[in-house]
Amino acid sequence: MNDTAKRILDLAEALWLERGFNGFSYQHLAEPMRVKNAAIHYHFPAKADLGVALVARFRRRFARSAEQASSTIADPWQRLEEYIDMLTVSYAEPDRICPTGMLAAEWATLPVSMREEARAFMRELYAWCLLVLKDGVESGHFRFAGSCEDKAATLLATLQGALQLARFEPDWLDGIKKQIRLDLGARAGSL
Repeated sequence: MNDTAKRILDLAEALWLERGFNGFSYQHLAEPMRVKNAAIHYHFPAKADLGVALVARFRRRFARSAEQASSTIADPWQRLEEYIDMLTVSYAEPDRICPTGMLAAEWATLPVSMREEARAFMRELYAWCLLVLKDGVESGHFRFAGSCEDKAATLLATLQGALQLARFEPDWLDGIKKQIRLDLGARAGSL
Protein backbone atom coordinates (compact mmCIF):
# COMPACT_ATOMS: atom_id res chain seq x y z
CA MET A 1 0.00 0.00 0.00
CA ASN A 2 1.40 3.37 -0.90
CA ASP A 3 1.64 6.35 1.43
CA THR A 4 -1.43 8.14 0.05
CA ALA A 5 -3.66 5.11 0.47
CA LYS A 6 -2.38 4.65 4.02
CA ARG A 7 -3.05 8.33 4.83
CA ILE A 8 -6.57 7.97 3.42
CA LEU A 9 -7.18 4.89 5.58
CA ASP A 10 -5.76 6.61 8.67
CA LEU A 11 -8.05 9.60 8.27
CA ALA A 12 -11.05 7.46 7.30
CA GLU A 13 -10.51 5.30 10.38
CA ALA A 14 -10.43 8.33 12.68
CA LEU A 15 -13.60 9.75 11.10
CA TRP A 16 -15.35 6.38 11.18
CA LEU A 17 -14.68 5.84 14.88
CA GLU A 18 -15.87 9.36 15.71
CA ARG A 19 -18.83 9.76 13.34
CA GLY A 20 -19.67 6.39 11.90
CA PHE A 21 -19.17 5.15 8.37
CA ASN A 22 -22.17 7.11 7.10
CA GLY A 23 -21.01 10.25 8.91
CA PHE A 24 -18.26 11.17 6.47
CA SER A 25 -17.79 11.49 2.74
CA TYR A 26 -14.84 11.52 0.40
CA GLN A 27 -14.95 15.30 0.67
CA HIS A 28 -14.21 14.96 4.41
CA LEU A 29 -11.11 13.00 3.44
CA ALA A 30 -10.01 15.15 0.50
CA GLU A 31 -10.11 18.56 2.25
CA PRO A 32 -7.67 17.89 5.13
CA MET A 33 -5.41 15.94 2.79
CA ARG A 34 -5.50 18.83 0.29
CA VAL A 35 -6.34 16.56 -2.60
CA LYS A 36 -9.31 16.29 -4.93
CA ASN A 37 -12.03 13.69 -4.44
CA ALA A 38 -10.68 11.99 -7.57
CA ALA A 39 -7.48 11.15 -5.67
CA ILE A 40 -9.54 9.33 -3.04
CA HIS A 41 -11.53 7.53 -5.76
CA TYR A 42 -8.27 6.49 -7.43
CA HIS A 43 -7.32 4.44 -4.38
CA PHE A 44 -10.83 3.45 -3.30
CA PRO A 45 -13.19 3.67 -6.31
CA ALA A 46 -16.33 3.31 -4.17
CA LYS A 47 -16.93 4.02 -0.52
CA ALA A 48 -17.72 0.32 -0.08
CA ASP A 49 -14.12 -0.40 -1.16
CA LEU A 50 -12.89 1.98 1.52
CA GLY A 51 -15.14 0.33 4.11
CA VAL A 52 -13.92 -3.16 3.25
CA ALA A 53 -10.31 -1.94 3.46
CA LEU A 54 -10.99 -0.42 6.89
CA VAL A 55 -12.52 -3.58 8.30
CA ALA A 56 -9.76 -5.68 6.72
CA ARG A 57 -7.25 -3.40 8.47
CA PHE A 58 -8.88 -4.10 11.87
CA ARG A 59 -8.89 -7.82 11.08
CA ARG A 60 -5.16 -7.78 10.31
CA ARG A 61 -4.40 -5.90 13.53
CA PHE A 62 -6.45 -8.30 15.59
CA ALA A 63 -4.91 -11.34 13.88
CA ARG A 64 -1.38 -10.09 14.60
CA SER A 65 -2.21 -9.36 18.24
CA ALA A 66 -4.00 -12.67 18.74
CA GLU A 67 -1.18 -14.62 17.10
CA GLN A 68 1.43 -12.89 19.24
CA ALA A 69 -0.58 -13.45 22.43
CA SER A 70 -1.22 -17.10 21.56
CA SER A 71 2.46 -17.76 20.95
CA THR A 72 3.84 -15.87 23.94
CA ILE A 73 1.22 -16.18 26.69
CA ALA A 74 0.45 -19.61 28.14
CA ASP A 75 -1.59 -18.63 31.20
CA PRO A 76 -5.32 -18.50 30.33
CA TRP A 77 -5.94 -15.58 32.69
CA GLN A 78 -3.24 -13.52 31.02
CA ARG A 79 -4.57 -14.44 27.57
CA LEU A 80 -8.03 -13.37 28.71
CA GLU A 81 -6.61 -10.04 29.89
CA GLU A 82 -4.91 -9.61 26.53
CA TYR A 83 -8.22 -10.31 24.76
CA ILE A 84 -10.09 -7.82 26.94
CA ASP A 85 -7.40 -5.21 26.37
CA MET A 86 -7.46 -5.77 22.61
CA LEU A 87 -11.18 -5.11 22.57
CA THR A 88 -11.33 -2.21 24.99
CA VAL A 89 -8.18 -0.24 25.74
CA SER A 90 -7.83 1.79 22.55
CA TYR A 91 -11.58 2.39 22.22
CA ALA A 92 -12.47 3.32 25.80
CA GLU A 93 -12.62 7.02 24.99
CA PRO A 94 -15.81 9.08 25.08
CA ASP A 95 -15.27 10.50 21.60
CA ARG A 96 -14.65 7.16 19.89
CA ILE A 97 -16.55 3.95 19.50
CA CYS A 98 -15.06 0.56 18.81
CA PRO A 99 -15.16 -0.63 15.21
CA THR A 100 -17.46 -3.58 15.86
CA GLY A 101 -19.87 -1.36 17.76
CA MET A 102 -19.94 1.06 14.87
CA LEU A 103 -20.46 -1.78 12.41
CA ALA A 104 -23.36 -3.12 14.45
CA ALA A 105 -24.97 0.31 14.80
CA GLU A 106 -24.84 0.98 11.06
CA TRP A 107 -25.45 -2.59 9.90
CA ALA A 108 -28.65 -1.92 7.94
CA THR A 109 -27.00 0.79 5.86
CA LEU A 110 -23.62 -0.83 5.17
CA PRO A 111 -22.76 -2.16 1.71
CA VAL A 112 -23.02 -5.96 1.40
CA SER A 113 -19.27 -6.34 0.82
CA MET A 114 -18.57 -4.47 4.04
CA ARG A 115 -21.07 -6.62 5.95
CA GLU A 116 -19.31 -9.77 4.74
CA GLU A 117 -15.95 -8.44 5.92
CA ALA A 118 -17.53 -7.43 9.24
CA ARG A 119 -19.04 -10.90 9.75
CA ALA A 120 -15.63 -12.45 9.16
CA PHE A 121 -14.11 -10.04 11.70
CA MET A 122 -16.70 -10.88 14.35
CA ARG A 123 -16.22 -14.60 13.74
CA GLU A 124 -12.48 -14.16 14.31
CA LEU A 125 -13.05 -12.22 17.54
CA TYR A 126 -15.45 -14.93 18.70
CA ALA A 127 -13.16 -17.81 17.67
CA TRP A 128 -10.20 -16.47 19.61
CA CYS A 129 -12.35 -15.81 22.67
CA LEU A 130 -13.70 -19.35 22.41
CA LEU A 131 -10.18 -20.76 22.22
CA VAL A 132 -9.10 -18.78 25.31
CA LEU A 133 -12.16 -19.97 27.23
CA LYS A 134 -11.74 -23.63 26.22
CA ASP A 135 -8.08 -23.57 27.22
CA GLY A 136 -9.00 -21.97 30.54
CA VAL A 137 -11.73 -24.52 31.28
CA GLU A 138 -9.56 -27.49 30.28
CA SER A 139 -6.70 -26.29 32.48
CA GLY A 140 -9.06 -25.63 35.41
CA HIS A 141 -8.47 -21.88 35.44
CA PHE A 142 -12.02 -20.89 34.43
CA ARG A 143 -15.22 -22.17 36.00
CA PHE A 144 -18.65 -21.17 34.79
CA ALA A 145 -22.02 -22.66 33.99
CA GLY A 146 -22.94 -23.25 30.38
CA SER A 147 -20.95 -23.91 27.25
CA CYS A 148 -17.77 -22.21 26.15
CA GLU A 149 -19.54 -21.28 22.91
CA ASP A 150 -22.32 -19.43 24.71
CA LYS A 151 -19.89 -17.85 27.14
CA ALA A 152 -17.71 -16.59 24.26
CA ALA A 153 -20.72 -14.91 22.65
CA THR A 154 -21.77 -13.48 26.01
CA LEU A 155 -18.28 -12.19 26.74
CA LEU A 156 -18.05 -10.54 23.33
CA ALA A 157 -21.48 -8.95 23.77
CA THR A 158 -20.64 -7.81 27.29
CA LEU A 159 -17.43 -6.11 26.19
CA GLN A 160 -19.22 -4.54 23.23
CA GLY A 161 -21.93 -3.18 25.51
CA ALA A 162 -19.37 -2.09 28.08
CA LEU A 163 -17.67 0.11 25.52
CA GLN A 164 -21.01 1.67 24.64
CA LEU A 165 -21.77 2.38 28.30
CA ALA A 166 -18.28 3.74 28.91
CA ARG A 167 -19.13 6.64 26.62
CA PHE A 168 -21.63 7.77 29.28
CA GLU A 169 -19.94 6.49 32.44
CA PRO A 170 -16.24 5.69 31.85
CA ASP A 171 -15.79 4.22 35.33
CA TRP A 172 -18.28 1.44 34.60
CA LEU A 173 -15.87 -0.23 32.18
CA ASP A 174 -13.49 -1.32 34.96
CA GLY A 175 -16.39 -2.69 37.01
CA ILE A 176 -17.67 -4.68 34.04
CA LYS A 177 -14.21 -6.12 33.39
CA LYS A 178 -13.96 -7.08 37.07
CA GLN A 179 -17.35 -8.81 36.90
CA ILE A 180 -16.27 -10.74 33.80
CA ARG A 181 -13.30 -12.09 35.73
CA LEU A 182 -15.52 -13.05 38.68
CA ASP A 183 -18.00 -14.75 36.35
CA LEU A 184 -15.17 -16.87 34.99
CA GLY A 185 -14.09 -17.99 38.44
CA ALA A 186 -11.54 -15.45 39.59
CA ARG A 187 -11.25 -15.07 43.33
CA ALA A 188 -12.45 -11.69 44.58
CA GLY A 189 -9.29 -11.22 46.62
CA SER A 190 -7.05 -11.69 43.56
CA LEU A 191 -8.60 -8.83 41.57
